[in-house]
Amino acid sequence: MEVKVDGLEEILNNLLKLEIDEVLENKALNKAGKLTQESIKSGTPVAPVNGGTLQKNIRLRRAKDGEVTIHTGGGYHAHLVEFGRSAGSTVLKNGRRVTWGATTPNPFFSRGYEQSKSEAMNAMIDEIRKGLRL
Repeated sequence: MEVKVDGLEEILNNLLKLEIDEVLENKALNKAGKLTQESIKSGTPVAPVNGGTLQKNIRLRRAKDGEVTIHTGGGYHAHLVEFGRSAGSTVLKNGRRVTWGATTPNPFFSRGYEQSKSEAMNAMIDEIRKGLRL
């Protein structure tokens, strides 16, 4: 049996045709997820103020039910970096008014995903081939 894959949609269709054990499927997803996580981490901006808090918080939630999740964990400001902020905001902090201005989007998460997509797909394919002894 030969498995030839050209795109993500084709991978999913081929996987549905094969009888793949859930353990093997999760192993392949975890491997692909780890590659994507590393790609996202490597492109995450590191602010000198917080010493890379956002980068340290790029987390991988192990595969479950055919899905692996990469999230920002305790990096609660990730959406502000990824999408930017169109208007400033003002808050009171210790009795003082603190104002933040607009920020330009820096889509590090999207960029890391796009850069690792083909490598992650190939890692999944290799892991499944090993598991099925193809």
